[in-house]
Amino acid sequence: MSIVVDATLPAAAVRGTIRRAAPSTLVSVDEFDRYQGKGVADGRCSLSLRLVFRAADRTLTDTEVQAAMDSIVAALQAEHDARLRQ
Repeated sequence: MSIVVDATLPAAAVRGTIRRAAPSTLVSVDEFDRYQGKGVADGRCSLSLRLVFRAADRTLTDTEVQAAMDSIVAALQAEHDARLRQ
């Protein structure tokens, strides 16, 4: 997932929000890119994160993962004024 947030926002704060908003099936959150420049407004940055969901006892459905992602995006918008990068 790639989001646009305030450039001064630490990635750790974003990861914390994701963990609080996600179900227990979220097993890892890793930042792999932070970008400021062309295509991103001044004072903002694009932050890309890899989220891994897993259930030990079954295969997760697309609907379950999408619901988790919707909750995460809503929390990021509410707490950090984050927007999904298109």
